[in-house]
Order: sequence, then C-alpha cells, then structure tokens
Amino acid sequence: MKILAIETTGKYGSAAVINDEGAVYSASSSEEMNHLKGMMTLIDEAIRGAGITKSELTHIAASVGPGSFTGIRIGVTTARVMSQMLGIPCIAVSTLQAMAERVTDAADSAGSLYIAAIINARRHQTYAGVYELQFTTDHEQHAVVPVMEEKQYMIEELLEELGKRTEGRDGAPVFFTGDGIDAYKEIIESTMKPGSYAFADEEYRYQHAGSVAGIALRKAKAGKTLSYNELMPEYMRLAEAEQRLKAGTLSDRIRIPMK
Repeated sequence: MKILAIETTGKYGSAAVINDEGAVYSASSSEEMNHLKGMMTLIDEAIRGAGITKSELTHIAASVGPGSFTGIRIGVTTARVMSQMLGIPCIAVSTLQAMAERVTDAADSAGSLYIAAIINARRHQTYAGVYELQFTTDHEQHAVVPVMEEKQYMIEELLEELGKRTEGRDGAPVFFTGDGIDAYKEIIESTMKPGSYAFADEEYRYQHAGSVAGIALRKAKAGKTLSYNELMPEYMRLAEAEQRLKAGTLSDRIRIPMK
C-alpha cells in the first residue's frame, strides 16, 4: 500500500505518504491558511519524498474535520478529485483522533491517562475528543481509545467532565493538545487542579498529515475505505451563515451555497 494523507483542517497544511511498513514521508507549509494555493505543491513534495509517482498511490486519505470549514472543504475536495482521477478508494480520518495520536509518546512521558484534543471554536466553545492512552495488543506502540464523544463542548463543560474522571488520581492524568490550548489555557489552569494536567509542546500541538497517514494505514488494512462520492466533511456544527438562516436572522439577499 502507498497512501497519500491530506491535512487542511488547521492553520498549517500538510501532506504525507505512508507505505505498508509504516514509513512516512511528509511535507508541511509554514504559511497560515495557504491550503488552496499550496496543497498540490505539498502533495507533490510528499510523493517525491516517498520515491513514487501519483500512479503508484493505492489510497487517498483526508482529515475530514472538525476544524476550519474552508480548510475541511479544500482537503476533502482535493481527496475526492484525486480519488476519482486515479481510480483509487478514499479513507476518512477524524481530525481529533489524529491530533491525539500525534502526541501519544509525549502523553505517556507525562504520565497521562487521557489525551484531550481540543480545537478552538470561539466564544468558549471547542471541538473536542477525549481518548484513553493504551498500548496496542503487541505492546509495541501506543493507541488511543475514545472515552468521550467527539463533539462540540463548552470549555467549562469539558473541564468539568475531565475533573470527574480524574478525581483522586495522582500525576498529570490529562494531556491537552490542539489550538484550544492557545485560546483557553488560562481557563484550564484556573479550573483544573494544579499538577493534574499537561500541555503538548507547540511543535506537536497542531494538526499534521503524518498522524492522519498512520490511522489511514490501519483503516486500509482493515478494509475501511470509501468511494470518492462517500467521502464527506465532518463540520460538527453549521456554518455561521447557515445558523443565522435557520434562526431567521440572515438577509434573504444572501445565498447559502449547496453542499
């Protein structure tokens, strides 16, 4: 297998190619929100790094959200087009799970039991998922197992639930990652008990195609693939204009594009 993974849900776009043995070749952008302009360049760079051509790809994986609405659309659309052109299947990967898997080693080093992947959704809102840190059955690498539903949470609601789950535990049982740290660090620090949490370093805090590729490889081996027209975004909430339309506060002169 040779799987191309695309990540466009955060500020920085990236692409990666992974093979059967799990070797990953990736390319990342240092420019914020440059997905539309730069993604094909990153894809070409990752494919060249893997020493293959596009025609040798066997699957296309996309980080389908949650995250930036525009970014999600770009990544999913790119994956769908390439899948259709190359005649190969797609793989959908949860952005939150991929973020959690990126920091498993760091979370283990911090003595954490849980990884909380949090994306800033503004106004005290987050897109979040909480995962228990475990080892795979062969005990050779870490795995993350969902223990709280991936959904939209108010940051206070999320922290209250985490506090219940970690009550009485020693060390730093919760390891936070994602740009929700940037937005809500002070709230986390004032709400959680001192020493009961740790934060991912900025180097590994944000979305990256490498961890998307790792999940995609497992899914491909398990036969969990989709056709290009089955690959869909996971927004977790309506866009602001759609919310206003539903509430009746959007001008009738504004048109909402069809999905």
